[in-house]
Amino acid sequence: MNSIDINNLTFKYGETAIVDRLSLNIREGSFISIIGPNGSGKSTLLKIIAKNLLPQEGVVLINGKEVSRYKAKDLAKEIGVVPQDTLVSYDFSVEDIVLMGRYPHLGKFQQNSLRDMEIAKEAMIKTNTWHLRERNINEISGGERQRVIIAKAIVQEPRIILLDEPTSSLDIHHQLEVLELLKNLNNKLGVTIVAVLHDMNLAARYSNEIILLNRGMLIASGKTQEVLTVDHLKRAYEMDMIIETNIYTGTLQVHPIAIKNRAKKNKSLRIHIVCGGGSGKELIQALYDGGYKLSVGVVNEGDSDWHIAKLYDIEVVEEVPFSEISPSSLEKAKLLADAADLIIMTDIPIGWGNIKNLEILREQLQDGKTVYYFKYPQDKKYDYTGGNGLEVLKNLKDMGLKGVDGIEKFLELLNKRG
Repeated sequence: MNSIDINNLTFKYGETAIVDRLSLNIREGSFISIIGPNGSGKSTLLKIIAKNLLPQEGVVLINGKEVSRYKAKDLAKEIGVVPQDTLVSYDFSVEDIVLMGRYPHLGKFQQNSLRDMEIAKEAMIKTNTWHLRERNINEISGGERQRVIIAKAIVQEPRIILLDEPTSSLDIHHQLEVLELLKNLNNKLGVTIVAVLHDMNLAARYSNEIILLNRGMLIASGKTQEVLTVDHLKRAYEMDMIIETNIYTGTLQVHPIAIKNRAKKNKSLRIHIVCGGGSGKELIQALYDGGYKLSVGVVNEGDSDWHIAKLYDIEVVEEVPFSEISPSSLEKAKLLADAADLIIMTDIPIGWGNIKNLEILREQLQDGKTVYYFKYPQDKKYDYTGGNGLEVLKNLKDMGLKGVDGIEKFLELLNKRG
């Protein structure tokens, strides 16, 4: 019996179909990743499976029973959910949060038993959160909180765990740690893992099956090597890809190399991006796909942000790696910013090599131009100038620098602007 059957599923916001007549099977005991471009319906699909959203058409069956017919407590025994947003609006200890996962197994007014405590302890040890058990959930880092919520899902002892971008707030070490943990749950206990992953290469490394979506429709589903093909990925991402076998892991590895086509309507808005160190890759991609006129700088030659700007033939001001920004490079970047309609700075770490980029923001604010910056995650170290960067940033905020919570929020602001 399939763990999850999805039949002719459609979900709309207004007249826009986010999930469009989707039908597929998720096999019991599989480790399956859902991938696809932004806006392809990945997170929405998870929410429908978890009964957090109700589709306008179609049904989801868990072990042959419609999700809509499950009582909340019974569904929690079948499915554990790890959402993308792990913020908790109340103050509890980490241990209390994890123990909440035992709620579906407790009777009315029943307290946690020694066995419940042992299950919680084991889950926290597996997720490397046991040492945090007495800490307040809102006083730990975003990455730590992510692992706590995964531990909470584990102690539910579900047959299925749904995860929405479980590695998005983790460094590479903890990304691998979490995915190895999920793989062990899948291999040793037969838990079905369904994860939305942004990174195709992590999906290829850990998933035995993949669902590829685009604009709410199914491009392909099945074994990883059958879905991750050049033709399938071109259709979904509208980019040329190189796919090879990683010599170290033996798994497929995807390398985007060029835009397939760009038939989107060009927008007149010109945006200058201050980024570096890979912090601007996704933003550059999203804005380029949106048809905006872009410029970038100052970034180091050979930087990954520099590479993607060059790939898309975006005007970029470059500097020699491991050196401070020169007056000539800074002046070139200021001219590009002058020509732009608005400026956006990513959550780039600030060091002595790039602190002069903040002068670009200051001059644009003095000229009355709109300038945004990506708010820094609370647990991210980004000032390597002994506090000078922080002080400049504070002054810029006083001048009107506007914080925005990432790419999606920034795109929303642009859409409202027209």
